Amino acid sequence: MSMNIAIDGPAGAGKSTIAKLIARFWDIQSGSITIGNKNIKTINPENLMEKMSFVFQDVTLFNDTVFNNIQMGNPNATKEQVYKAAKVAYCDEFVRNLPNGYDTILGENGSTLSGGERQRISIARALLKEDSKVYIFDEATSNVDVESENKIMEIVQDLAREKSVILISHRLANVTAADKILYMEQGKIAESGTHEQLMAQNKAYAALFNKQQELEHFREEAV
Repeated sequence: MSMNIAIDGPAGAGKSTIAKLIARFWDIQSGSITIGNKNIKTINPENLMEKMSFVFQDVTLFNDTVFNNIQMGNPNATKEQVYKAAKVAYCDEFVRNLPNGYDTILGENGSTLSGGERQRISIARALLKEDSKVYIFDEATSNVDVESENKIMEIVQDLAREKSVILISHRLANVTAADKILYMEQGKIAESGTHEQLMAQNKAYAALFNKQQELEHFREEAV
């Protein structure tokens, strides 16, 4: 069964720390984290990583071809699989318009691409890892334009129909459709529930959501 969980809250609340704990980048000192009713400490780290894919705010691309940058998600992937992942990640069109298409050499860390293009290539890489059961998007829309943000959110919503997705975002408008939202403050989960439930509680989540909506409305009027 797939599950779409969103983690949000103010900067420094501990959102990214939770993602790193799930991936066992660090081990927890107390309590437990389970996946499929299995404590992750009992899972071989390599096997755990095989079942997870990550899309971070800070994209890492290499001074290599676009094709090879995507294929790093699954070195055994065929050309057709790489192209399919690129299409799902909405980067096939702009890649084919590059000077040498998929054979175009990217600059250091993809410096020749926009932030949104770099992020979508990193998503294609993550999607190519077809054995993944859990996809973690950690502030993946923070440094992208509106068009790329909308496309990334479409990818997240499509994935959530078949896979378990953990979406970390400071922008609450992106988390309203989650099955469950965890709102964090000062390293703790202060509120949890669906968007509708949290809005009905009228606490910190609702206050921040309304504030962000007002700011976005103000920006739209100012344009």
